[in-house]
Amino acid sequence: MLNKIKPLIERVAEYLGVEIIPIEFDNIVDDSRLVLRPEVEIVINSKYQDDYFECAKAVTHEYRHLFQMYWVAIMKDERARRWKAAFVDPLTSENADITSNIADATRYAYQETELDAFAFTKYFLERFEGMKVVHPSEAYEKVIEKYVEVNRETL
Repeated sequence: MLNKIKPLIERVAEYLGVEIIPIEFDNIVDDSRLVLRPEVEIVINSKYQDDYFECAKAVTHEYRHLFQMYWVAIMKDERARRWKAAFVDPLTSENADITSNIADATRYAYQETELDAFAFTKYFLERFEGMKVVHPSEAYEKVIEKYVEVNRETL
């Protein structure tokens, strides 16, 4: 799968202006995760090892998080300040039950950095890759669509 997804990785990284980082598959709780230590890499849940669509969503989503970190490090605007604050103590699968607790899952999904990553994934994969991306939650899908509409110029 890594060879198959490599061209997409290159397109996403170039579009966002970020470096290409290693990707691996592992048995993790999340669908995917951007790991910062000991080295920066993306880990995708092993259950998606043979699923191009899920890998494409994971790669695009996690590369947007990498972009967000670049933005925070370089920019001094309001978005950088909000994202920086969000990265201080983010809700994740490591400190909340985002897979089976609806309150935790909702708080997780509505963090601006997560909403931005979901919206970017939808925007990029639909516009440039011809892939239809729809979040399983109809209500959250409407929020994502509105975010794309309002923030299209920064996606």
